[in-house]
Amino acid sequence: MKTTNSTCFRIQNVLILFSGLLFVFSPLFSCKKDNLDPNSSSPNPALVSYLRFNHYVDDLTVSYDTVMYVNDFGNNFSIETIRYFISNVAFVHSNGQVINIVDAVYVDPRLEGYDQLKITSSIPNGHYIGIKFTFGLDSIMNQTGVFNNFPEVAMEWPQMMGGGYHYMKLEGRYEHQGNYNHFNFHTGPLNNNKNYFQVELPMSMNVNNGVFDITLAMEIQNWFKNPNSFDLTTIAQGMMGSQTKQELVKNNGIDVFSVE
Repeated sequence: MKTTNSTCFRIQNVLILFSGLLFVFSPLFSCKKDNLDPNSSSPNPALVSYLRFNHYVDDLTVSYDTVMYVNDFGNNFSIETIRYFISNVAFVHSNGQVINIVDAVYVDPRLEGYDQLKITSSIPNGHYIGIKFTFGLDSIMNQTGVFNNFPEVAMEWPQMMGGGYHYMKLEGRYEHQGNYNHFNFHTGPLNNNKNYFQVELPMSMNVNNGVFDITLAMEIQNWFKNPNSFDLTTIAQGMMGSQTKQELVKNNGIDVFSVE
C-alpha cells in the first residue's frame, strides 16, 4: 500500500505540472492563431496619390537617341534628355476652391522614379475641374542653394547669368547638311528675367477617400511651334544667353501640356 500511494502522489504531481504548463503556454498559441485569422483586424495601409508625367512626340511616346522626328521648321531631330521643374501645383474644385498640391516637382523620365510624384497627404473629396501650375520655378523659389542633392542640383543656372536653376533641359541632336549636331534647348531665369509661365488646364476628376491619380502629358513638338516656328540650327552654340530665344520658348510653351 505504501508503494501504491507513492506512485499515485507522483502521478498527481505530473498532472499538476502539465496543467500548469498548458496554462502558461495557451496564450502564446492563442495569439498565434489570432494573427493567422484572415478576419482579424489590422491597420489599413496609407492612402497614396500620384501625379504622373508622360512625354510624347507627334502624339506617340517619345523614343530616345534616334534622329527620327521632324519639327515645324523642318529640322530632323532626336530627343536624348528631358529634365524640368514645375511648381505651385494646385487643383481647382468645382466649388471654386483652389487646393495646393505640391510646391515643386523635378521630372526626368529617363531617371527611375522621376516620372511620377508620390503624395501621401489627402485632399478634400469632390469634383475637380482644373489644374494650375508654374512651368519652371518662380522668382521666390528659384534661389541658388535651394536644392543640395542630385539630381535637382545638376539643374543649376550659371551665377553669371543670374543664378538659380534651369526650368528645363531638353536636349538631342539635329541633322544639318549631312552632319549631326547637338542642341541644348535650355530655359531659365536669364539675368533674373521671369521666363517661367503659368499653365492652367481643364480636367474632370472625382476624388474619393482624399486620393487621386492624375497624369500630365507633354507634347515636345509644341515647344518648336505655335506661335513661333523654332529653328534648331540657331542654337548650335546654345540659347541660355539669349533672352530673345527664352521669350520664344515661353510663348510656345502655352499648349505643351495636357491632362490625360
